[in-house]
Amino acid sequence: MDTNILKRLAANGLRVSVKNKACSVELRFLGTADPLCAREILYRALNGLEPYFDVFIKGIPFCFMPDAWDHILYRKKGGAACARIRACGACRLKGLCPGLERKSVFYTALRRELAPVLSAPREVVIELTEECNQNCRICFTDRRGGGRSLKELRGILRQAKELGVRNIRFTGGEPFLSRHLLPLLKAAKAAGFYTLVNTNATAADAAKLEKTAAYIDNVLVSLQGRDEHSEHAATGIPGLFSRKLKNIGVLKAGGVKILRLGTVVSRDIIKDFSSYYRLAGRLKADIWELYRPMLKKETLSRNKKFDLAKADIKRLSGRISSLGSALPRAVIANPVPLCAVPAAERKNFLGSAFDDGRTRLVYDARGFFKPSYCIEENLGPLLKKAWASRFLKRLNADARLPGRCKACSYLLKCHGGSRFLANAGGRPAADPWFPGQRAGK
Repeated sequence: MDTNILKRLAANGLRVSVKNKACSVELRFLGTADPLCAREILYRALNGLEPYFDVFIKGIPFCFMPDAWDHILYRKKGGAACARIRACGACRLKGLCPGLERKSVFYTALRRELAPVLSAPREVVIELTEECNQNCRICFTDRRGGGRSLKELRGILRQAKELGVRNIRFTGGEPFLSRHLLPLLKAAKAAGFYTLVNTNATAADAAKLEKTAAYIDNVLVSLQGRDEHSEHAATGIPGLFSRKLKNIGVLKAGGVKILRLGTVVSRDIIKDFSSYYRLAGRLKADIWELYRPMLKKETLSRNKKFDLAKADIKRLSGRISSLGSALPRAVIANPVPLCAVPAAERKNFLGSAFDDGRTRLVYDARGFFKPSYCIEENLGPLLKKAWASRFLKRLNADARLPGRCKACSYLLKCHGGSRFLANAGGRPAADPWFPGQRAGK
């Protein structure tokens, strides 16, 4: 790390510890300088370091940097030395946090400026339709069709705005099959949301894509094949691969700022990793997201290549690590118990933050909120009540995790893996890849 950066951090009451073998950096606030200035520098340091390291921050409470809560290690003991403040009532992490130390600058001088963590979801996902023009073998949607009225969906946007949600994502099925996509994107941008769309990029012509792209900040294009043959085998529909590649170019030319490619991992994809990565590079993707299969047992029984074991994810993690800092960045973007891979490779995982209702909720095409794409518990039609529901709190109760998880620096990134797969047997259990589970799974 640049010595000038280290000197600047030290001058502002911050200490840096770099663990090269673990590819991690620890930033510690020492309380010897202006905390607000230190916070600004911490955010800048975090933004610069995060693509290359796992970054942890010590010496501050979660509410001092609520947008960086999953990087903060705040493990102080409670009792009379600590006190709760008003922000604690709405904080999603109050079960992990003992409150503020009464003698700390955060309590004595800054407590009115502190904000609760995740008092609202970061993102709301709206399923516009369950219809799709493809027939992917590993799709988790039952393709019942349907969808809600434009008036009802505008109401979801209003609820999200009132609660303080920042991101709105539109998905399906295939969202470009819904006539509501463009008017809702326009409404979302007018309301100040950051907009995301999940699409297979084959269901619309160039004119419709160009018209829509101007209102999309971030697009995620599903990519299950690297050529016509493999795409046909994955999606069940021939002749769409070249259209997908052309339409990705149309979206980028139309003004989409961030292009992500998303691939559900199979053993074939791990084996042919380099070919897929070269394709991601040719398409000028910003990120290639790889997903651990989140499939029901009956779906896996028909698709054995997606029935992965811990050894498979280790191979994939190793291949990602071999890329170094090359672009596009490849990441494993959904839950995996991080102790399944070496510490130096954990920076290649996004962890569990975006699944299981931890930071976002999904509005189902049938008219109710649910924790995630896969967990279809009906939380009702009101966003505020859904976010505060008992089911969601029980689902994400880290108190059920083993003691070693609670003491782990990666707790807020990992959460022990997938709640969906842990509960797939009908009652709460551990993620099948958690150490101590049956071999290979």
